[in-house]
Amino acid sequence: MSIKRVPSDSLLKGRRATEFLDGIEIIDDLQWQEPISKWVLHCCLYSDEIETSVIPKSTEWYILIDDNYPMGSISVYPSKQNSITQTFPHQMYNGEGYSDSPWRSGLLCLDTNVRTLGILVPNEEPFQDEMRLAWYILRAIEWLKAASTNKLTLEDEPFELVDFPEWSSLKVGFSETPQSFRFWNSKDIKFGLATFSILNSGNFLVREFKKLNGMCVRKVNWGYYPSRFESDDRILGSWLLLNEMPHFKPWQAPLTWGEFTKICRVQGIDLWNIIRQVKKKHNYQNKLVHILLIGFPIKRKLNDDYTEIFWKGIEIPLFINNNFNLKININGNIKNEHRININGLERIKWMHSFNWSKKAVMSRGMLPKSINESKILIIGAGALGSSVGELLTRAGVEKLGIIDYDNLEMGNLTRHNLLVTEVGRSKVEALANRLNKTSIHSKVTFYSGTLKYIIENNIDELKKYSVILDCTGEDEVLEYLQQYIWPATKRFVSISLGFGGKRLFIFSNCGLNFRYNLFRKLTNPWLLEEKRWYEETELPREGLGCWHPLFPARIDDVWIMAATTVKKLETIYGETHKPLFSVYEQDDNNGAFSGLDLVYNEVYDE
Repeated sequence: MSIKRVPSDSLLKGRRATEFLDGIEIIDDLQWQEPISKWVLHCCLYSDEIETSVIPKSTEWYILIDDNYPMGSISVYPSKQNSITQTFPHQMYNGEGYSDSPWRSGLLCLDTNVRTLGILVPNEEPFQDEMRLAWYILRAIEWLKAASTNKLTLEDEPFELVDFPEWSSLKVGFSETPQSFRFWNSKDIKFGLATFSILNSGNFLVREFKKLNGMCVRKVNWGYYPSRFESDDRILGSWLLLNEMPHFKPWQAPLTWGEFTKICRVQGIDLWNIIRQVKKKHNYQNKLVHILLIGFPIKRKLNDDYTEIFWKGIEIPLFINNNFNLKININGNIKNEHRININGLERIKWMHSFNWSKKAVMSRGMLPKSINESKILIIGAGALGSSVGELLTRAGVEKLGIIDYDNLEMGNLTRHNLLVTEVGRSKVEALANRLNKTSIHSKVTFYSGTLKYIIENNIDELKKYSVILDCTGEDEVLEYLQQYIWPATKRFVSISLGFGGKRLFIFSNCGLNFRYNLFRKLTNPWLLEEKRWYEETELPREGLGCWHPLFPARIDDVWIMAATTVKKLETIYGETHKPLFSVYEQDDNNGAFSGLDLVYNEVYDE
């Protein structure tokens, strides 16, 4: 026998608070829906301020509430009966929804990012029992008033795409920027063929836009890892560039091929004539999928000019025969004489589409342009070098070179970024492979050998690097960097860890060579103190053979210092080209870590 579920006291308080609100009438009180694990409140929302020529004064809604109210989610959906059927800005595609639910799919966006709703209802979401549900209801009423008067968006708001109902499980990535937008604007061609590679299961990358005659219009450049995958001839591709984003007013994406054809026709585009031309250029035998890219201009903010092209992928039916007469009835079938039958009422299989340009991918956080556009050569693929390398590539540095001669040992893994599967392999090769997989734009090159050997055999390639970053701290390496005179000025940076990873030493200078003698002059007083610590401590060893003491430092010490190095690089790039020497030291309070201090910083003025 099932036990009837009852709302929590917190939810009951929230529900009772709605009785004091203007603009809501409860139709069906809180009911538990087991299939979705939500409480559902069926209500009517109304206001005299709603413009009734757009939205009825009173409409029905379903409010879905998590069981752990006042925490969890609260979602507001229009009813399938007596509610809105249009899609507005700040709303998900308002389709019919699931057949077994009484609400449509058009979830309202009521969160704090919708600033226009904060004029009368505070934008800060409350989490008190009596207030949170009421806050959502008041925001929904304000949403209806704003939607009916075309005031849901403000002119300086970020531009948002219409919500395309994505019926395809496939994903496609492209790369577009304001620079490429200017390129597209300079071209008269508006459709053609496209090629793709498979990044991994279900994820495709745009590789090339072509004319119908096969001539390249634009080639998309990716990093080394995705570039390993050639364009896959099992994927048919085509592209069409529209004049504007395809949508019906107020803000609804086309759902069917018939609807999309109407939108294209309004823009002066004969969709099916273009598809006929494209089809003649394709061989449909033994193909996996046909992807049609629909491009259109977008803007950064609503009151801005267009700045970028967005490509929305469509997974379209594979045409079978090249000789056919295509006819379209947007209220019925698209017919031909050779086994093709596309229904004008059939839903478009919109794909999940993403702009994976460097700027878009790195929008969560990227190093300054002066650093991420540098070409940096790292010497040393050990614990410190690998950590710094990963931080740099993940923060936007594309072009990185790494020099090392050693193989990875099992003991290295205690503080190295590599894995057990790479033990015995070349550190530098394995590290380059890893870093090229950390970003779709990474172009990391490895050089296996000593610094002297690499310079003697690859100097023409090394000339391109503007920054030489030593992560070994080894005298032999630094002395050679002083002896070798580069043909052009470089920025040299040496980083090394003190005993136990408790100190970080950073030295930098600009010139044709590394200032090793000055480096030793500045570091010697510190190294004498480090030496005393070494002498007072029994160092760990690895194995039972000839005595080889190991450098003691935990991985967290290495990571703290690697991150500090990257932070310091920002300062070094912005400061004078004069030599700089800095010492960072871990601070502890009665044995407990309390932070990192800059204990010494000198710009050396000769």
